[in-house]
Amino acid sequence: MTTPLKDKYELEVIPIAIGGKKLDLLGLANWDSFIKNLEEQGEEYIRKFPFWVKIWEASVVLADHLIRIGLGKEKDILEIGAGMGVTGLFLGAFGYKITVTEYEEDALELLRMNVEHNGLDTVTVKKLDWNDPDLTETYDVICASELIYNVTFMEPIIKLLRKYLRPGGTVFLAHDVRRKCMLQFIGMIPGKYEIENIAKTMKRDDEVHKVFIHALRLK
Repeated sequence: MTTPLKDKYELEVIPIAIGGKKLDLLGLANWDSFIKNLEEQGEEYIRKFPFWVKIWEASVVLADHLIRIGLGKEKDILEIGAGMGVTGLFLGAFGYKITVTEYEEDALELLRMNVEHNGLDTVTVKKLDWNDPDLTETYDVICASELIYNVTFMEPIIKLLRKYLRPGGTVFLAHDVRRKCMLQFIGMIPGKYEIENIAKTMKRDDEVHKVFIHALRLK
């Protein structure tokens, strides 16, 4: 029997506002002590780091960008590697129909909790294994933030995009400018896409974060 998320982590409500709407997201409460405990494990730190517990600046920037440009309420949207699901949850808050996916069971539980907590009835949460994807639908838009932090993910994601993006569809990928893996990934993308690179900035806790958004439009 799996341990409930609330018994593994101390959770708190984190209010976030994007595009004039506010969501109350359940997230990690003891962030500083959590990171300190992981760092004390030395080499195990990165391997064990649960990337899904952090609200990445790129996910906030991506949500804001997609809300501003407008995607069309009739479109089917997929978020991959959702983590905390900031982008997908806010798209749902604005009435978009979106499937939000993750692989880690704890991340999936937290996503479902936040969907229920915020009453987002246009958001569906599904498990997705990039190496063995089993979704039955295709999508007009696929989005992700801070998706690639390991080169071994690149080929499976290229195949996943090819499998699930509809003709004429668009992929939106957002990342901090310091993430070199994503720039390497964009260089591997086949010539079937027209690529637009968009630079954004976000100020958070007196720090300016520079974020790239890559819009890949299937020709």
